[in-house]
Amino acid sequence: MPKQLTGLILLAGFCMMLTGCGKGSPPSSYYILTSSSQMTSAIQPIEDISVGVGPVSIPGYLDRSQIVTTTGSNSITIHEYQRWGNSFKAQVEETLAENISILLQTPQVTVFPWERALRPKYQVFLTIRKFEGEATGNVTLDAIWQIANVRTDKSLLTRRFMQSFPVAGNSMSAYVQTQSNALDALSKEIVKGLEAVAHSK
Repeated sequence: MPKQLTGLILLAGFCMMLTGCGKGSPPSSYYILTSSSQMTSAIQPIEDISVGVGPVSIPGYLDRSQIVTTTGSNSITIHEYQRWGNSFKAQVEETLAENISILLQTPQVTVFPWERALRPKYQVFLTIRKFEGEATGNVTLDAIWQIANVRTDKSLLTRRFMQSFPVAGNSMSAYVQTQSNALDALSKEIVKGLEAVAHSK
C-alpha cells in the first residue's frame, strides 16, 4: 500500500477518534438569576435603614460556571453546556440585594464588600447549605441567615430558611427561574427579620 494512502487512512481514523473532523461541541447556553418584578412589600417603609448583603457562603460543588442539578440523594449532574452568565455566588448576592431593596422600598442596599462611605447599618450574612434539586423536580434552598449591627458587630437575629419549590417546566430556564423564586421567598423572610430588628430599638 502506498505510504501516502496509508497516511490518509491514519489521519481519517484520528479524526474519527476526535468525534469526527469538523464536528464541534454543542454551543453553550447561559443563564442568570433574576429578581421578581412582581414583588410587593407588606411592610411600611423603615426610616433611615441601610442594608449590606454578604458575604454569602455556598457549597464548593455549586461554585462553578456550570449549572448543577441532582440525580439522586448522593449524586449530582454538572451540565457542561448549561452555564451561569456570571459567578453563581455573585448572582445570589446581587439578586438578594435587589429583592431586599424592592421590598424595603429603599435604594440603600449594597453588596459586600462596600466602600467606607457606603457602610450600611445592618449586614446580612448568609450560609447556603443546599441550593439545587432535580432538573424537572423540586429545588431546595436550605440556608442560615444572620442580621448584624455593622457599627457594633453584634449579631441581632439568626434564622434558618429551608423550603422546596416545584420546577414548573422541563427546561433549564424553568429550573433557573425556580431558583430565582426561591431567592424571592428567602428575601421576604430576611426583610421580615430586618423589620423586627429595626423596630426593636
